Amino acid sequence: MRHRKILLLLLVVTAICLPLASAQDTVQLTDPTTGARPFEGQELRILNTEVVPILAYQHQIVDPLYEEASGVTLIYENASHSDVLPRIQTACAAGGDDFDIMFVEDGWAGALAALGCLEELDRFYLAAPGDSHPEDFTTRAFGTVAMAKEKWVGIPTLVAVGMFAYRTDLFGDPDEQAAFMEQYGRELTVPQTWDELAEVGEFFTRPEDELWGFNYRYGTPNNILFDYMIHFGFSRGVDFFDSEFNPLFDTEAAIDTAAFFAGQDFLNMQPPGRESYQFGEVLQNFTQGKVAMYGTESWAIPLLLDPEASVVAEHTAFAPVPGWRNPETGEIQSALLSAGPAYMINARIPEERKWLAWDYLQLAHGVQFSLVLADETGAGHRISALTDPDLVAKWPHLSANYEAAKVGIGRPAEPWWPEAENAIGRALQEVAAGGDPATLMVDANNDIREIVEDAGYYDEGITYVSVEQREEFVCAKLAELGLKHDECM
Repeated sequence: MRHRKILLLLLVVTAICLPLASAQDTVQLTDPTTGARPFEGQELRILNTEVVPILAYQHQIVDPLYEEASGVTLIYENASHSDVLPRIQTACAAGGDDFDIMFVEDGWAGALAALGCLEELDRFYLAAPGDSHPEDFTTRAFGTVAMAKEKWVGIPTLVAVGMFAYRTDLFGDPDEQAAFMEQYGRELTVPQTWDELAEVGEFFTRPEDELWGFNYRYGTPNNILFDYMIHFGFSRGVDFFDSEFNPLFDTEAAIDTAAFFAGQDFLNMQPPGRESYQFGEVLQNFTQGKVAMYGTESWAIPLLLDPEASVVAEHTAFAPVPGWRNPETGEIQSALLSAGPAYMINARIPEERKWLAWDYLQLAHGVQFSLVLADETGAGHRISALTDPDLVAKWPHLSANYEAAKVGIGRPAEPWWPEAENAIGRALQEVAAGGDPATLMVDANNDIREIVEDAGYYDEGITYVSVEQREEFVCAKLAELGLKHDECM
């Protein structure tokens, strides 16, 4: 019943606010405003992972809306996060067509495009745009999540930007404030710098009370590299490569960041077992009230604010990620990673199934349903949701998410990047296990250089695609599609 009411609301909203597909469209798509159900009775197979909460919320909220509007049954194969990429690579290499849509994280698209299993989306949009609106994302986010260099291959399902969650019941407690002032000689405030983070983390670390300062992810190479870069590396000035694809993990900034983030002093402010923590464990620690602060991403917001999922939901607030204070200038440097998955169409499936897959992408992950998702959960990744006045009034953090999505830095998307990511991620894990940061980071940097060399990048003179170039790719693609974007000159 709830979903029927939402669909009725969408009929009104769409008719008033959203442009319908052009009369020149030659392909009919599912359309709640007209009741068109051209794919009714069919099944759509999706290879997925619900590694972060917002993906589960999408499954609970968005998918029933699509199924009711279309008459299509969605069949999910849910895999663990660590198994998704190998599963897709194996299927692609074998020419498999056993799933129609696949979950593809940013950084994976290059490897999968090289295997020829990512379908470009231009022709679908030009024939029947539906509610897809590729111009409804920031160019940084779209270039990172939805494209394989110049090619448009996916519709983002979320855009993750770094956020910092903290407990207002602790930071606003007069007794805690007085104790902090006595111990540190300053007011208890939400950390703005690394030094303040360590200081406040130390203050709230009380194992005897089952309370620790904060927690981050160290459990897999992918996880540890994400938190290293999102919450610390970019702010310190660390980058992946220079313009000629020389890796930059042996720099002073990269080594210092590893020593801080994976050093024993920092680890001691986190709950036991921290070396193995992945998405679920760090989220659970905060929602169970075991940590005072939580370096996270925007995907966690719905669950963090859900009183049925978190015992501290009503005391949870968000702030910018603490930055690095430059000792020479005194300025606080802060930069963020822009990341996330997109759903992409398997190029190996028959043509008629590709159109079914596009039908799902344009509607289930289009503007209309994304607004519903943001309204119900506070999770938005499209510009229309992040800037909607009513939604921002209800969920103030959306404005900060929008600003972060405009400036986020994406991971490389080269075919060999997953291998390079594992190399640096494993090195960081060894630092967390007590290894020497300088030795391990230099060794990992050399390993990555060999990976790049083996791929022929140095011999061929291939240059690194910067975030600015990605934006240019997006603007060029939107122009090809006849679309305009405020961020494109």
